[in-house]
Amino acid sequence: MARNRSALFCDYNFLDLKREKQEEMKNETSSLTSEELDENSTDSLAIIFSSKYTPSQIELHDVIKKDGGQVEKEVQNRAGIPTPGRGTPTRKYERLKVKFQFDGDKKLFRYKPSSYNFSPPLYDKLRKSEVVRYFDFRTQNRDAEEVKEELHSDIEDWKNDVRLWVENLNSDIRQMREKFENKARSAIERRRGEVETKTKVMEDLGVDTGGSGSQGFVVPEKKRSIELPKLEDSSSPDIVPDNHYLEILGIIDDLGVNIERSAERVRDLDEESLRDIFLAGINSHYAGIAQGESFNRSGKTDILLPYENRNLFVAECKFWSGQAQFVDAMDQLLGNLTVRDSHACLMMFSRRARFDEIRRKAEKATKSHKQFETELPDYDDHDVYRFNIDSGTPVRVAVKVFNLK
Repeated sequence: MARNRSALFCDYNFLDLKREKQEEMKNETSSLTSEELDENSTDSLAIIFSSKYTPSQIELHDVIKKDGGQVEKEVQNRAGIPTPGRGTPTRKYERLKVKFQFDGDKKLFRYKPSSYNFSPPLYDKLRKSEVVRYFDFRTQNRDAEEVKEELHSDIEDWKNDVRLWVENLNSDIRQMREKFENKARSAIERRRGEVETKTKVMEDLGVDTGGSGSQGFVVPEKKRSIELPKLEDSSSPDIVPDNHYLEILGIIDDLGVNIERSAERVRDLDEESLRDIFLAGINSHYAGIAQGESFNRSGKTDILLPYENRNLFVAECKFWSGQAQFVDAMDQLLGNLTVRDSHACLMMFSRRARFDEIRRKAEKATKSHKQFETELPDYDDHDVYRFNIDSGTPVRVAVKVFNLK
């Protein structure tokens, strides 16, 4: 039987989400230590905090149509009252499933943007990467062309409604990101002033601060609960739980997308400065244990997340200059992995035109690498591949390509 439809963008107010996230960002920026402030520029920290507390925009993709078979729906008489003594009559309808695919957090479809009308689009199912709407129709005594035109019109109207509401919400998100970056920058500069004043007072009073801002400052608890198998219990080289890997890849995606969208001044940062942004972003979630330019096996790696004599994550950051250079970068990453490193990432930044072509070249170079084994389909939101390093150990490597043009 038919079910009642629900409306998108009606459950919560986006303004409430913005206020909530702004308060969380304010609390965290006000607790920055002198060490965190010394190691990162105000611009980098502002980007990190604005990206951390601002959701990514919803990106709509293609619509997929599928035959939904036949369904039975209750039929009322003209007065809207079921026929007495005969039960509720039903009628069969043909069903067309229309799936609007998207990238983004599906929970955002429940937030009402600041600009709206009183006719939000309806839906039947809201899934991780698609909004589903059923269109039911009858063909009895009807011309095929008439049915087709009616369905086409209904579907186009629905698609246009969804696009309109998503764009209104994305507009709020863009404004939120810009506002948060400015507020974060002001809060960070204010925090710098507080730390500098305290440091000067302590020095004037002859108090040894130990050269660190850790004394006298309460650092918010950011450390994730990290649980790894004991070394003696781990017969498999794959010792790092996937949840940490997916979380780190999510942090990298959020930072990368916001850098892509940021002002020209930020996109022109050099390789080291870009690495520091990602490093600081990971450290904001993992209590500062991530390291930059650290030795691991045969050379230095750009980002290393060590924990209890093991590495949760290893990454290299490079600018794209061609497939040959990409292969060299992959060789460097794989060459720096030890037998107990199972999760890694190669981040590429491109300032060249025709970004889609560069992404295809990166994928081709990845799959033609001599140590490539297979693509891993279980990572829905990330391009992750299995490679074998020199020791024969399998390792997961995510490939991330960001457009800085």
